Formats: sequence, C-alpha cells, structure tokens
Amino acid sequence: MKRKIIDDEFISLLESRDLQIESAFNGLFGGNRRTNAYGSSAEFADYREYTQGDDLRRVDWNLYARFEKIYLKLYRDERQLHHRIYLDASASMDWGKPVKATAALKIAAALGFLSIRALDRVSYYALHEKQCHAICPAVCGRDAFYAAVNRLNDLKFYKETDFAAAFADEEHLGKDDGLSILISDLLTDSDWMGAVDRMLYQGRQVYLIQILSRDEITPSMSGKVLMLDSESVDEEDDKNMRYEITRSSVKAYEQALLYHQKQIKDFCGARGVGFITLCSDLPLEQMLFINATEVGLIQ
Repeated sequence: MKRKIIDDEFISLLESRDLQIESAFNGLFGGNRRTNAYGSSAEFADYREYTQGDDLRRVDWNLYARFEKIYLKLYRDERQLHHRIYLDASASMDWGKPVKATAALKIAAALGFLSIRALDRVSYYALHEKQCHAICPAVCGRDAFYAAVNRLNDLKFYKETDFAAAFADEEHLGKDDGLSILISDLLTDSDWMGAVDRMLYQGRQVYLIQILSRDEITPSMSGKVLMLDSESVDEEDDKNMRYEITRSSVKAYEQALLYHQKQIKDFCGARGVGFITLCSDLPLEQMLFINATEVGLIQ
C-alpha cells in the first residue's frame, strides 16, 4: 500500500506555525527572514555616516538639518535560507507499530512545509549505506513541495547507514545558510556524532530528531525468542540472536537505553544542538506542537 504522509488536515495544522531561527545566517536575497546584514527591506535598522559613492536616496536629510552631517539610513536585509533535512533510510527505521519511517517522513514533510511557507528553500536527503542521496534538492514553493512529498512517499528503507561515510562529502552540507535536521532512530554503531560535528563546522543550526517505536522504549516481550536484526540478511545472519527475555534482562535493556539517551543529550547539550526523542505512535500534533516546540524547533 502506497504511503500518504500528508493531507489537507496535515496542511491546516501547520498554517499558523513557523520554524524558530535563532542564528543570523547568510542566504539568498528574496526570502522572508531578517538577518544582521543590511539590505533593502522596509525595516529600519541603523544609521551610518555618508561616504563617497553611497546612494543619496538613503540620506536622512532631517538628521543633516539637525547635525550638519550626512547620515545614511540602513535597513534589515531579507534572506532566503536553505534548510537541509537528512533521513536515516536504514532498515531499522522500517520497524515498529506504526513504523518509525512513517513518523520520520511526516516530521520531515511538516518541517519542509514550514520552510517553503516562510519563503525559504528546503532540501531532502536519504542516508543509505555510505551515501547521502538527494531526494529533492532546493525545494521552493508549494508546487515543488507537493512534488517532493510524492518522492518522500516512495522512499525505501533498507540495509544500514554509515553516517561518517555519508557525511564525508561536504557538497550537500551547505554553509551558514539555515537549519540542518537529522532524523534517525540512532540505533547504530556508526559515527553519527562526527556527522553532526561536520554540520556544525559548516555554520549550520543543527537539530537531531530521534524516532523510536513504543516497543523500543518499553519492551513487552518475554520468554525464549529469536531476535531478528532488522538490518540482517536472513535468519542465519550473525546479527540475529536467540535469547531468553526475563524481567532482569528487560530492566538491563531499559537502563542501557537510558544511558544511550544520556550520551546523546550530553553530546548535543555541549554543542548547542537541539535534540528530541519522539515515539512513532504519538499523534502528529503532539510531536510538532509540544515536543518540537519545547526544544525550540517550531514556534
């Protein structure tokens, strides 16, 4: 059955919302974001003394009459930012009830819609094995956004993701012109921390969104089971395990998960990276307007 990650109700939820931009970025002219640079918008910013060659149309003659010096009016620049959304498309994301992939795609679509609604651009990337594939680069405008959603609906989740290799090429990272958002379950031995550091090095404002299923947060299994790794090749793969699940093993798992979450939070906190964990069975409204708002991603 083909996915359908957005509908009219989805769009109506987002019409009054926006991404929260904390930093002053560079970007293309013609957007809807105010920067600390000076430009030609209608919003007054400051004065400076006239120097030869300046545009005389910006002279404030009232100030000249008072101080007998020529001052220019400066206005806030308006820039079009370029946000980049990275989706971990490994097989482990295609698991859970509902599957984590569906929640990840809905979040990605929501953030993309907020981007184009603010006249920014957004690019979507899929992280597969050692590659970062552009799903839809530089989406701008509603028509292009709806076309991008159709491609997101068809995204396949398979094998593992090597974050370090996928982020080794800086071509897709951008520089100092918007948000970078990584969406993953982070259930990996791959160096995702190095990937985050590469985004930060490029002057990006970074957010990390972890998607987990309810069974991963509060496991309900017990007894002797064959545990199949979602990224294994078949039942004979060494990644799979035969295991007897007891109360003590469940408690040990929960403690290990808490430790893993603390490591992520400490890492993100030390670098000023926004971090949230979302459960795939939560209503979209709670994910967006409670969790994502609390971390400062949406306002």
